[in-house]
Amino acid sequence: MSFYSKFSEKDLIESYKNQLDYQGKASQELLDEISKRGNINDFELTIENQKKLQNERNRLIREIHQHYMNKCSKQECLSLISSDLLSEKDMEELVQIKYAHIHQNIENLKVDSITILKSFYAALISSIITFVLLTIAIYTMKFLIAFHFFLLIPVYIINYWIIRMIVRKTRENIVVFIATFVATLLNVFYFLFFISN
Repeated sequence: MSFYSKFSEKDLIESYKNQLDYQGKASQELLDEISKRGNINDFELTIENQKKLQNERNRLIREIHQHYMNKCSKQECLSLISSDLLSEKDMEELVQIKYAHIHQNIENLKVDSITILKSFYAALISSIITFVLLTIAIYTMKFLIAFHFFLLIPVYIINYWIIRMIVRKTRENIVVFIATFVATLLNVFYFLFFISN
């Protein structure tokens, strides 16, 4: 029983491609398993077809992105793209997925007054919550007082997640990024004020 006997066809293809990429040729054991399951030429043809299909999908994705940026509707985009390899249903699904993905990214990057206000309030709220959590952690685990500046990393992460929950945008949005940084700075000021008193 060979090492590759329990591999699915997808796993065999991946192993074959990896060995070609890194070793320049496939191992004899892998070639024997491929031969047991069928013809090596059919196997290589399957790999080539997968590569063509992926290249076609990538070409269509670039076209879909361009049509979205030109403000074409989904239906207009579907009428403008064509493929010999993908079915009409696959292309429609690809357009739906890509339009949703691009729209989500654009909405995430959008900076408006609501985003700024929510980020401001979120920075205040998250800095207070993380300060309370940090204070409780330091009082319950006294050894953490020596590492208080190293605790800025988890404080930054907690601030980010709280702000992200409130604003509903990721750190790719510049306002969310700045709000997270400001909240962390507020934590430093709170901590320094708390220590000095």
